[in-house]
Amino acid sequence: MTKKIKKTAKRSVEEINQELPSTLFVTDANGNILISNEFTALTIGVPLEELLKANVQDLVKAGFYKHSITMEAIQTKQKVSRIVNTVRGFHVFSTAIPILDKDGEVQLVVTSSNEFKKENIHLEENALVSLQISKKLNEVAAVGKTSGIIAESLAMKQIIKVCNQIASYDSKVLIFGESGTGKEVIAKYIHRKSEKWNGPFIAINCAAIPPAVFEYELFGYEKGAFAGQAEEKKGMIEIANDGVLFLDEIAEMPLEMQVKLLRVLENNEVRRVGGISNIPINCRIISATNRDLWAMVKKGLFREDLYYRINVIPIHIPPLRNRKLDLVGLISSFIANFNQMYGKKYMLSADEFQKMLVQPWHGNARELRNYVERLVVTEQMEINPLAEDNVADWFSIDHFIDKNKHNLSNLKDFTAVVEGRYIKEVLKACKGNGTEAAKQLGVDRSVIYRKLKKMEEVLDSSGERAT
Repeated sequence: MTKKIKKTAKRSVEEINQELPSTLFVTDANGNILISNEFTALTIGVPLEELLKANVQDLVKAGFYKHSITMEAIQTKQKVSRIVNTVRGFHVFSTAIPILDKDGEVQLVVTSSNEFKKENIHLEENALVSLQISKKLNEVAAVGKTSGIIAESLAMKQIIKVCNQIASYDSKVLIFGESGTGKEVIAKYIHRKSEKWNGPFIAINCAAIPPAVFEYELFGYEKGAFAGQAEEKKGMIEIANDGVLFLDEIAEMPLEMQVKLLRVLENNEVRRVGGISNIPINCRIISATNRDLWAMVKKGLFREDLYYRINVIPIHIPPLRNRKLDLVGLISSFIANFNQMYGKKYMLSADEFQKMLVQPWHGNARELRNYVERLVVTEQMEINPLAEDNVADWFSIDHFIDKNKHNLSNLKDFTAVVEGRYIKEVLKACKGNGTEAAKQLGVDRSVIYRKLKKMEEVLDSSGERAT
């Protein structure tokens, strides 16, 4: 029993290690980079598409790191292992292994932070393995380019594989996952890969529709369906004909609507409110939820028959904190997007990356995106106006108290002025961006302006002015 437990624990550790980010270069005999990955690009602060056009010697000349173990492996035709220190502060223990032809000449070099045990590899002996590695890496790269989906982790690769298998069928799909994991992204991917790719993709957030109008939104209505209604309207189901209807947060759909949706799914036809005839429909239904639907079924909060009807092919998207490799890809993608959007040249440091790697990211990709945007916009300068150095620069508490001790008669007024001054400095650091300042302060944007107004009122009544 003990041996079995130890073996299981060891396997779990190995699986975890495989999910940790690792660097990768595959180069030719001249050091031209043929294959790489997002983490490698991140460690030196170069976009992956630019990295794939480079030569490792050019990277050394540009100062991204001081020595190329890839070139050393090419010259010595032997495995080389060494800690590589990059300009962004990363310290990576890397190994370069040359792949030789039958005459002992270098054909390719694989440089990675993964462990290699052989001194050298001969191309003929390991041709199949080498080709499989290249094929897999190119498949992952192709997924990222054609779908916009980051699929570095084994979990996401499996999800993409399943999506490719089911895309050509109209089987109903239920996507599970926490908020922000990308359920709609997966639904759109299935749509693009399906035979209905040129049809509409209609997304409905079931939590955002008031129960009173749910039926009208979903089924539409005929002329005169209710008082004052002179026009007909197609419902979302009808609009999605020959395409995909994506029912997000389906757990929030009212029970009475679940009954009517079930009838649509069973008969493949819909009747508008106030109508007397059924309209045939041909749309694929993809549903998504961040809740445990089966637990809701047992509590009578979700219909069991509808649960089985929509749950033909279940897809579970793990949270981002369990997909470290996808985290790396998303960070790189978000940095590139925001750099382009804001005209910045932000590069992630090793210390900041380590902080991001261990964060739980309960908001998943959505939270990560907001965090990266904040880093790019503020250029990694943490806004903390109450830090010791900043206080000395903009606000001397002792001087402020002494100057106003006869004018601010109570603690409430004094607090209002202190809060207002603090908010003004945060706004200044955010270049007047109220939304960003609100994020930094952890309050609603309206709170900022309300407190600034209060400060002005207090200073007006005391004869002082904010500076």
